[in-house]
Amino acid sequence: MKISKTFISYTFSLLLGMMLLSLGSCASKKSIAGTSPAYTGKDARTAVIADALARYTQWESARISGKLHLDALPVSPSIKIYMKNGEEIQLSASAMLVGEVLRAELTPDSLLIVNKMKKTYCKESASKLQEVYPTGCGELQSFLLGRMIVPGSGELSAANISKTSIEILEDMRKVSPSLDEFPLALSLYYLINKDGQISEMILDGEAGKRFGGLRYDWKGNGGVDIEATVKMPKNNIEFELDLDAPKWGGEPLPTVNIGKNYRRVSLKEVVKF
Repeated sequence: MKISKTFISYTFSLLLGMMLLSLGSCASKKSIAGTSPAYTGKDARTAVIADALARYTQWESARISGKLHLDALPVSPSIKIYMKNGEEIQLSASAMLVGEVLRAELTPDSLLIVNKMKKTYCKESASKLQEVYPTGCGELQSFLLGRMIVPGSGELSAANISKTSIEILEDMRKVSPSLDEFPLALSLYYLINKDGQISEMILDGEAGKRFGGLRYDWKGNGGVDIEATVKMPKNNIEFELDLDAPKWGGEPLPTVNIGKNYRRVSLKEVVKF
């Protein structure tokens, strides 16, 4: 089934793209309109924390439903996400009249990808990733919930806001976390609207070269549309994720069964960029 195979590759790109963004490889379709005097000091930090944290619900687990929108697909596949705070992300993708076609599961220790159309699966240890970026799973969860992170220090809080600088850009705040712990010439920053919500998360490289980013369009019901672009060496990953409001305390997705006739493949074979 041609549609489903195309859908498989793009759905995995969604997960991979969000993972790369959480690790520091991401690009926005919207440019910064202008600058104004620096907005610094204790009062500025207090304001940012108050506005942002007022929207951060404390949670242990969550379920999120949504749709994946891609120009290359004639339909919008359904997405189900389950998250356990800091410990696990499950993603299930379904196509109409076919059912679940792909499952991806990420923990701090492992990555599992099951392609039900091709009857293949990839299971890799995340130990190497853990050595480089131990907070990656939790920070990816924060991105899906529309929350700012300080890379390596987790979700923005009163404890780590000292690792940021703050400016005013017209009617928005620009929050720039420090990346001193990362040996990369990168610049990461968020644009925050007047309601304390992320409008964009942008990652630039040397000489302002855009690596990628996330753009958030908030709905009145608590849901959000996330547009993402990740610039890869050979091609770019682009998608839009239309998410409903999270259901706090949700149950995990059903256990995925890997049949005896499924073939194990490498992550390189799954990605094929």
